[in-house]
This record gives sequence, C-alpha cells and structure tokens, in this order.
Amino acid sequence: MKVIENDLVMGSSGKIGKMLVFRQVAGKTIIAKRGIRTAPFTENQEAIKERFKEATLYAKAVTNDPIRKQWYEALVKPGQSAYNLALADFCKSPTIKKITLTAYNGQIGNEILIRAVDNFSVETVQIELVDTNGNNIETGVALLQENGLDWIYTVTANNPTLLGTTIRVTATDLPGNQTIKEEVIQV
Repeated sequence: MKVIENDLVMGSSGKIGKMLVFRQVAGKTIIAKRGIRTAPFTENQEAIKERFKEATLYAKAVTNDPIRKQWYEALVKPGQSAYNLALADFCKSPTIKKITLTAYNGQIGNEILIRAVDNFSVETVQIELVDTNGNNIETGVALLQENGLDWIYTVTANNPTLLGTTIRVTATDLPGNQTIKEEVIQV
C-alpha cells in the first residue's frame, strides 16, 4: 500500500505488532504486510545475509569517519546518502574492463594498460607477470591515469619468453573488494 499526503502516517517507520511494517523509500511512506519466515535459510541465503551485515558495518564506519563520509557525500544523488552509497560500494566489486598488451613485448619500460572501474572508486591495480612454469617474473602496482579509468603498469623485468606468459591483474576498491582477471599471451 502506498500512502499519499496522509499526516497520520507520513514519515512513519517501524512495525505495528506482527501485521504491518512502515518504511521510508525516497521520501515516501510505504506500508506493507509483515511476512514471517518459517523455512530455514539456505547456505547461499546465509552467505548473503552475512555479506549484508558486513556491508552495514562498513557503511556505519564510513558515516562515523568524517573524511570517508565526505568522499561518499561528494557523489550522492538525490534520495541517496553517504551511508547508502557506502553500502552499495561494499556490495559491488570493481570491474576490469580490459587489459591492453599491444605495447608489451617483454622489455623493461614496456607498458601494460588496464581499464578498471567501480561504482565508487578503484583504489589500487596490481599486476603480476607469471611464466609458463608458474614462476613470478615481476609484480607491481599500476598508476592511475588522468582520465580516472585507465591504469598503466611500466614493466621492470625482461621477459624473453612471451608465449604463455600470464598477466594477472587485481583491482581493489575502497572497501577492499578485489577482482582478478588473467590473460595469457598467445602470440
């Protein structure tokens, strides 16, 4: 049920007994029948509940930290709060859109370009180059470019055997969510 311009319930939130629940959504009062769960939660549902608990703890910590709260407040949209944005940020990992290897031929100084995005901010992008035997050739951190989307990693070790080299990219956002993407050189 949606209530429009009713002074009795406008702005209400909470519940009445075990029957009705009042909540605020985008400045509107929503009244709904309260459901009572009788079936046990599945393992996947329990994992989602746990993740949401962690997200609420993160969002509360953000709102209690004036500096981090200010970061999120700078990007809120109408009907949003820093808390909502922090909650959403915690629940969404960064995305690695592409790994561009056209300027990489195994020489020191070559560059690898990574496009990594997030609903709030990608904090770090780490690169690991691994040979066909699983040995680490090098590991390092890419630098964010002025466009705010692309990261450049400048190679620091020679790699005479390009074929089969794995480029492993790890993008990390502010809450610590990580996304890993790998590409194997098939020249």
